[in-house]
Amino acid sequence: MFDIPRRNDPCWCGSEKKFKKCHLNREHEPPLERQDFEQQTKKHTKTCCAETLNDGLCTTKIIKAHTISKSGSLKQIAENGHVMGTKTSLNELIKTEGSLVTKKVGINDASTFTGFCSYHDKELFAALEDQKISLSNEQLFLLAYRSTNRELYAKDEQLLGVEFMKVADRGQPHHIQQFIQMQAKLQESGIKLALDELNLIKNEMDRLLLSGKFDEMNHFVIELRDVPDVLVSGSTQPEFDFSGARLQNLGVHGSKLSHLIYNAISYENKGCFVFSWLSTHNKICKRFIDSLMSLAPKDLSTALVKYCYTFCENTWASPVWWDNLDERLKSELNRRVQLHGFNPAQARDLVPDDFEFDAFRIGKTWLHQSPSIAPQPA
Repeated sequence: MFDIPRRNDPCWCGSEKKFKKCHLNREHEPPLERQDFEQQTKKHTKTCCAETLNDGLCTTKIIKAHTISKSGSLKQIAENGHVMGTKTSLNELIKTEGSLVTKKVGINDASTFTGFCSYHDKELFAALEDQKISLSNEQLFLLAYRSTNRELYAKDEQLLGVEFMKVADRGQPHHIQQFIQMQAKLQESGIKLALDELNLIKNEMDRLLLSGKFDEMNHFVIELRDVPDVLVSGSTQPEFDFSGARLQNLGVHGSKLSHLIYNAISYENKGCFVFSWLSTHNKICKRFIDSLMSLAPKDLSTALVKYCYTFCENTWASPVWWDNLDERLKSELNRRVQLHGFNPAQARDLVPDDFEFDAFRIGKTWLHQSPSIAPQPA
């Protein structure tokens, strides 16, 4: 039973406002309209992620930066300047009534975020964008660094969505208001926990960047024989490995979770898929990598595709590859796309099954571990 507070009591929703200033008569307020949603999409403050470096070199011009290189990677898989992926903006979700739709997106808009100023986007990633890809420790670090900053940006954007969700109960009956506020509170709690952890990772990676200690980052590199059909850039907290074994429990208050950063890029008519992690996260991340390495060669390519489409909205595919998938395979990938951020991971998500996706032609694999955790010679 819903107990309505008195006018001057704290509001039941937890906003710390008085009831009369918050949810009193909320059910009689006009429901949100399209322009309210569109206005919300403009509220993300544009700041440079490199401000934390305190080098004083940020410019006022915040640009639309690519987390996956447009010239080096996206152009290699594009058809008529387009790749296949999803747009997860609030405005797009309104148009699709909350569904994530895989469609053609121009490479100027794919995998972008307004997270760096013009100076730092150019200078920080020069070794990655302007030099030949050699998979050096510096280049692998920069891939992971850009992904981490993009993930922080995305989480900040999700918090804006939660703030909007808190007023989306206008014009709704009390029981719907309660449901919406409960969901908003759960999402806010999870996002803030992730932001706290990501900021710790970002601070450590800032330290490694400023000191030039790129070899202290850990990487598992899968070199590919030709251009991959799927590109990705993201970060996640692995809950299960590729055998279905639980690695860590998400949502446990007070526990620090291990984060795994990943990128798939193309270069010189070939490519690579790279998993990266800090040494403090080695226990969990190395178990995840060990389970991946234990897969049969024929299962590895499919495992990577399933991983991208299950856990990362920043996944982009070749339209030719996508169009050549049969409807059963497209349906499976679209099913996985709908899981992004809305459903908890399941033990079976990454376990080999009867689906086969030939997006990555595997060459050789190798592991770089930080000297601080690498086994010492006898």
